[in-house]
Amino acid sequence: MRGLRLPRSPSVHRPSGLSRYVVPLVAALAVLAVPSVASASVVTIEQLATARWSTPIQCPDGSAASNGLLIVQSQNFFDEGVTPDPNPPISVTFRGQCPDGTFSWGAGQPTHLPTTQFDPDLAYVSVSGTYENVRDNRGGLHTVSVNANWTATGPTVTEDDGHGNWLIQRPAAATATIIFDGNTVIDGTANYPNHTPFIRVEAFSY
Repeated sequence: MRGLRLPRSPSVHRPSGLSRYVVPLVAALAVLAVPSVASASVVTIEQLATARWSTPIQCPDGSAASNGLLIVQSQNFFDEGVTPDPNPPISVTFRGQCPDGTFSWGAGQPTHLPTTQFDPDLAYVSVSGTYENVRDNRGGLHTVSVNANWTATGPTVTEDDGHGNWLIQRPAAATATIIFDGNTVIDGTANYPNHTPFIRVEAFSY
């Protein structure tokens, strides 16, 4: 006579109703937690000093360009927490009107390593550099040297939106000596109308 087969205990061989739901719930919560880490904002810092001069630089035909605007600026971008480049690029750009049309050029990659001093309190900035083979919009090549200085003239203005974006800026006086193809075209204070030179540090969060 065969012995009786006892029923298997459900508590030993099958998960309970509660455990069937706990495991998937934990996995779902783990998946939801990933985007919050990936979406952490990145803060980029910009250091900027800029000034403008009104000057009649010579046109290719030998005449003087009217409405000449020359801009000098030191601009440095870096992520928050990263040591900034101690010698960021210096850009020098010009645009004027010649008898036969617009004459313009821009220098942004110095042939010799530029020298920059950017005071953390925005009290001063000084930059210098030399550029060779600067191409104008007519195809000509030029050599440009710049030595510019900013000195703060007013109080610090701060703006903060509370979301990681902020700005600290000071008005400044700027002087520069700029040599274009061996000729001194700027030697004095920034004089472009309705534009005050400034020194600024700004943060962008994204």
